[in-house]
Amino acid sequence: MDLLAELLASDDAQLPARLPGGATVERLAPAVWQVTPANAWPGRPLIVSAGIHGDETAPVEVLCGIVSALCAGALAPRIPLLLVFGNLQALRAARRYIDDDLNRLFGGATVSASCEAPRAAALIAAIDRFCARNPAAVHLDLHSAIRDSRYACFAIAPRESEGPLGHEPRTLLAACGIEAVLLTGVKAPTFSARSARVHGCEAYTFELGRVRRLGGGVSGEFAAVDRALRALIAADPLPPSETAPHVFRVSRELIKQSDAFQMMLPPDAANFTGFAAGALIAEDGSQQWHAEPGELIVFPNPAVKPGLRAGLLIIADATSDT
Repeated sequence: MDLLAELLASDDAQLPARLPGGATVERLAPAVWQVTPANAWPGRPLIVSAGIHGDETAPVEVLCGIVSALCAGALAPRIPLLLVFGNLQALRAARRYIDDDLNRLFGGATVSASCEAPRAAALIAAIDRFCARNPAAVHLDLHSAIRDSRYACFAIAPRESEGPLGHEPRTLLAACGIEAVLLTGVKAPTFSARSARVHGCEAYTFELGRVRRLGGGVSGEFAAVDRALRALIAADPLPPSETAPHVFRVSRELIKQSDAFQMMLPPDAANFTGFAAGALIAEDGSQQWHAEPGELIVFPNPAVKPGLRAGLLIIADATSDT
């Protein structure tokens, strides 16, 4: 089956009701499928989402490949699984979003007359239904960054605890090819943060390379995360990795308050750009942000709407396991 072509054509893409080996498939919303294995093995339920932003195509391609393997019988699901393709309209338009950033609509605020609002509601309902049946799930939300990065593949980990990142999460991230992880709280209105906040999921937003056109990557570019996802789905041991991700902690958020907001960075500044202590990072009218020692910036984006985050400032975390 050519799932990607079906997703690009309409909301009516279908998977078989039963997979080779006996797992059942239930459609919870357009392009959202719950897979229940015939005989579940020990292993945590898994949610894998991609395409929350329509221009982040590499994760969509990775997830389509996994779904195709499930349907062909080349991958046997042994844990409860939820497969989510996010902003279908934006994906078809090759745009980040149509009206509103879908990944900012999971914080409880209502958005009227937005193309993305009904989709956010449908995804929330699907997650709630899956997690009610399958507590203690892991949610991996696959994205791509809009700019270059010192670390090509990195993750954001929304967590209730302020403690260090332990050995098991680091092992999972390393197996997925994640080079750096940012520890943050669960208050953000993002998809993964809601799963952590509402359902206690071990949740991560993965940033896999840069945004690109469909089919524009190198074959095997994200082989590590593909292998790790397949191992999780099959309840197999994770592939070993000789490296561990660098761990950072969010120190501050830059919230754009008005159209007067300015960022003192070149337009092509990469994620994980550092500053001299005391350097002016951004200003918004009379408010200014100056760099603290050791701070770096990720997701600098002065073009966001007022009220939204225009960047994260981070510092190296000295408490996590090494």
